[in-house]
Amino acid sequence: MVRSTVWEDEPTPVADYYRPDEHLLPSLERYALAQCSGRVLDIGAGAGRHALEVQKRGLEVVAIDISPDAVCIMEERGVRDARCIDYPEFNEQSIDTILLLMHGIGVDGTLEGLEKFLVWASSVLNEGGQILCDSADLESAVEDELIPDDDSYIGEVVFRCDFNNVEGTSYPWLFIDPETFEYHARTAGFDFDILAKGDRGIYLARLTAS
Repeated sequence: MVRSTVWEDEPTPVADYYRPDEHLLPSLERYALAQCSGRVLDIGAGAGRHALEVQKRGLEVVAIDISPDAVCIMEERGVRDARCIDYPEFNEQSIDTILLLMHGIGVDGTLEGLEKFLVWASSVLNEGGQILCDSADLESAVEDELIPDDDSYIGEVVFRCDFNNVEGTSYPWLFIDPETFEYHARTAGFDFDILAKGDRGIYLARLTAS
């Protein structure tokens, strides 16, 4: 059961979290992968689906995840450079593309967390390097009665996943609308472009180190 501060509780089959290799990736993700260049850092790489696709394109990819089990699975599946670290621990100044798909930018949790992420990203990206990520404008996806009526930012969401009688730990996740994202990106010294749009406010953005 997925619980959050902006949606009704949603029963979600475990199978929804897995994508067999024979299932085609969503078009927005395929387009994002086609934009990758140079040395790629895949943050929150999970089971390595995107990292493997990048490898097939002949690019070098470093795939990182905070889950030791996920890293073991990536290695078993053939990801050549899989590491069990959180992104702030990565300090190699040699990356051309930072990849955060499936709303991976949400790991920043808050707008303040996003600002810290962009400072870190500037330190590892080569000149002209890029960040490719997708997010969503929640005002296009959330019922009006669930939109906060205080001064809090709607995209700062708290999730919790429960399974049977096991209650998960709550965690923050960030969904950021394009206008707010562009403001923070340009403030941090990045150019900002929207490369593609999907349903319910979803979009793919590219931030380029200027």
